[in-house]
Amino acid sequence: MAGMLDSGWAAAVAAFRQLRHGRNAKDIVVYLRLIDFMDSPGTVAVRQSLQTIAAKVATDPDYRERLGDRTFVPDEFQNVGEMLRFLEHISVLVTKGAESLVLAEYADVFVEMWERLRVAIERRRVAIGPYTGRAFEHLAIRARAYIDSGRLERDYAVLERDTRAFD
Repeated sequence: MAGMLDSGWAAAVAAFRQLRHGRNAKDIVVYLRLIDFMDSPGTVAVRQSLQTIAAKVATDPDYRERLGDRTFVPDEFQNVGEMLRFLEHISVLVTKGAESLVLAEYADVFVEMWERLRVAIERRRVAIGPYTGRAFEHLAIRARAYIDSGRLERDYAVLERDTRAFD
């Protein structure tokens, strides 16, 4: 997880390079809000908790079954739910044209989060309804396609590097 946070600076530079090429001030505001949210201590803590949640869902059949019950709302899902609601709004930006701006920074994070939460979200759909987490799922699928297409790699490839050998 720390590597993802460290790589955020490089992705931010790549994203700002893209901003120079036709993005407007509103995009910058949205982008900075995304960074503020994703890198906030609360969101970082929730992202770090996802592995624990995923392990519990994978290893505890009773817990997994209870996730399908509308009346069962685990404490750890309060914060996850808040994060997913925000990311579902970000998904709208991706579908409306800010894909490279958002995904240059967080594609790998979104894919990892989806992989950890997929089963839990599918169980919550049984309890809450078929659209639970649907926009986030879309965001993760677009993020995976972005990575698989080589676009993320190309974003990083345009960044200058210090090629001197280490002493």
